[in-house]
Amino acid sequence: MKKLFCLLSISFLFFVQTSAQNESSTDYMLHIQEKIDHAFLEAMRVKAAEPLLELKTNLEQLSQKNSNHILEYWKSYTAYYLSICYLTLEDKKMAKETIMNEIEHMEDLEDKNSEDYALLACEQSYSCQFRMGMTIPFVAKRIFENCELALEADSTNLRAYYIQGSHDFYTPEMFGGGKIVEKMLLKAISLPDQKVKNPYLPSWGKKNAYELLIRWYIRKENWALAQKYYKEGVSLYPEDVMLQKLKAKIQSQE
Repeated sequence: MKKLFCLLSISFLFFVQTSAQNESSTDYMLHIQEKIDHAFLEAMRVKAAEPLLELKTNLEQLSQKNSNHILEYWKSYTAYYLSICYLTLEDKKMAKETIMNEIEHMEDLEDKNSEDYALLACEQSYSCQFRMGMTIPFVAKRIFENCELALEADSTNLRAYYIQGSHDFYTPEMFGGGKIVEKMLLKAISLPDQKVKNPYLPSWGKKNAYELLIRWYIRKENWALAQKYYKEGVSLYPEDVMLQKLKAKIQSQE
């Protein structure tokens, strides 16, 4: 864990130092996760990929000037959401091409840290919908290996637990799914989104873990636990749309 923190700190300091002559670069990376999320929501609103493409271009231009680990991470996170955007817009060809290219890029990234491994596992899990049947078990193995590498580097990385739980949630029971969903998602929501608050580093995953955990309990018709974690999740994320969509299902069982 100390190793991870040192690596992230060094990357961040390097970014700040190399951007010292260009204050706008540092400003642009401030709260970058929220900017990417907002660009995705805007893309969904206008039903076009341009908001994400513009942000991706800006990050690529920054990377050309001041290449560093954090920029590579956020470029990859943007590409992940860009692929989801294309899929939502029913452009499956571009969705597949975008995520497959990004997975290859992340696999080739040197000196990956815990967050890199977790994001790569997330991208690999999402990519399973574009793969043929015989390749999926191999990819699933790589997903869990990358999650384990993420946890070896930082045992408190909730994103690694979330991805394991998420992948198991979406794996049909006839193919071995559903065995670790509850355990992994409960672990994910028990951890802080960041050990040290930093507006340049990842904090995603916790509200997603709440959503999937509630959906898991709804699937299993465990309404008491579904209600418990809905109340807990919505208290932390009162404006989250996905959590709000689960409200009617839970209230119908009260």
